[in-house]
Amino acid sequence: MKTTLLDRIRSGDLAFGDPLPNDADLAEEFGCARLTVYRAMRELADEGYVERRRRAGTRVATRASRGVQLSIARVDEEIFARNAVYRYERLLREKAVPPAAVVTAFALKAGQKALHIRCRHWADDRVFQLEDRWINLEAVPEAAERPFLHYGPNHWLLEHVPFSEVHHDISAVCADAADAEGLKVAVGHALLRLGRTTVSKAGCITVADLKHPGELFSLCSDPQPA
Repeated sequence: MKTTLLDRIRSGDLAFGDPLPNDADLAEEFGCARLTVYRAMRELADEGYVERRRRAGTRVATRASRGVQLSIARVDEEIFARNAVYRYERLLREKAVPPAAVVTAFALKAGQKALHIRCRHWADDRVFQLEDRWINLEAVPEAAERPFLHYGPNHWLLEHVPFSEVHHDISAVCADAADAEGLKVAVGHALLRLGRTTVSKAGCITVADLKHPGELFSLCSDPQPA
């Protein structure tokens, strides 16, 4: 399926900016499961061939946007795609004054509070992701009433808050004491850290720090044609 869509894009049958059918229609066309469609479209998005937006659907990426790209996916779907059992656990929910870097990103006034969520996402019996997230209540006031007790902010934000830009900062780090406790690993364990800042027309929506045990997560991309 992925190969067929890629051939259509490369041949020009699907031109830059053209919309693609939704996942359900693609699954019917190719006679496959929606999970297969999801995986294929994620790979095409990560490789820069398509752009996926909640509510707006999927379009063929413009040539200028080709390159290494990371889309925003629901972490539970990432775990399901690995054929693992997903479990969410909220560790902290509070309204607090964020760190200076987040205050700057949100353009907050001195002493102004934001929503702080700390949670874990499990894949079978391992912590797959430790999420530490700040949500800008000036940009997303409705988040103030969300408990995020049974599902994470990533899930809710993708379903309810349109975004226009995403910025990622990827690094390899060693687990400190707090990371080790949160991820159930030893101090000094190799982690992959993904810093994510999401922006909409209303301003910066959220700043998240996402950490994974290094052996459970990988980022891959293929060389792009000129």
